[in-house]
Amino acid sequence: MKKNLIILLFTAFSTALLSGCAGLGAATVGAVMYYKSQSHEVATVDIKAPASNVYQTALKVVNSNENVDIVKQDDAAMLLDINQADTAASIKIAKVSRGLSQLTISADSSGDENNASSRVLDGVFRICKELNVECQLSE
Repeated sequence: MKKNLIILLFTAFSTALLSGCAGLGAATVGAVMYYKSQSHEVATVDIKAPASNVYQTALKVVNSNENVDIVKQDDAAMLLDINQADTAASIKIAKVSRGLSQLTISADSSGDENNASSRVLDGVFRICKELNVECQLSE
């Protein structure tokens, strides 16, 4: 009886955690859309979290990277213009609905086709990780 109660409580607790809001400990999957041209690259993902949480997390990630400088910060528009080395980029968070946000990062393309790692994608995945949201590149 005691064992069944423990299993039942564990199951209920696990279900409550997994059905919670992203950005507060639950793991959800975000499909990252990515586009690269000769001059620009853009990555966007819808995240199940309030826009203010996503924006504060993006700001935290940017401020924690000493290689990134904030050129312009518009808290009301949830927009950051940044520079990293020789690359200019923008981070924009849009409220889709009460608990759903869209994160978009766009940047000047490095032009290095041999560079397998995109700073734009790295930024999206880093913000997703900080929010405890599993993001995957859409195919």
